[in-house]
Amino acid sequence: MAKFLRVEDGVAVESIETEGDIAEMFSPSLLWVAAGAAEVGWSYADGAWTAPPPVVVDLVALRLTLKGSVDTAAERQRLKYITAGAGQAMTYQVKADEARRFALDTSPDPAAYPLLAAEVGITAEDLAGVAAVVTANYTNWLVIGSAIEMARLGAKRAIDEAATAEDARAAAEVSWPGTGS
Repeated sequence: MAKFLRVEDGVAVESIETEGDIAEMFSPSLLWVAAGAAEVGWSYADGAWTAPPPVVVDLVALRLTLKGSVDTAAERQRLKYITAGAGQAMTYQVKADEARRFALDTSPDPAAYPLLAAEVGITAEDLAGVAAVVTANYTNWLVIGSAIEMARLGAKRAIDEAATAEDARAAAEVSWPGTGS
């Protein structure tokens, strides 16, 4: 079986392997040349094949792109545990603060804890129960959130330190906590 490359404007654009006579298989207007070690993309001139020049990668631009991808992936991981949105993030922060203050308050007034009070009868039967649930959720978030952040920042540092495009791409393959990917 012989390998041939079809040449168009001096560049191999298609390959075929055949035992047949290539001249009889296709129109004479098509230029088919024995490939040897050449591949599609190689240049052909004066009876000789020339490999294409190596692709030069802008490592600085690649690093920026990969770090942006890591940030996007980290946000996808976070959204497995929290609800998206700036308003929701503020709500989580205020609820965690209210729960901390509630834990220290010896005579809590529900009016001082409006977001916790809004959950009474939904999340728990009383303000203390809501504060306990919010505190537990916040504590759980600190564990997973910090693990995601460590993975994100570690990947970005490894991307910055990568000497080659291949190393940078490998560094961008983050193993996220709790998922193995």
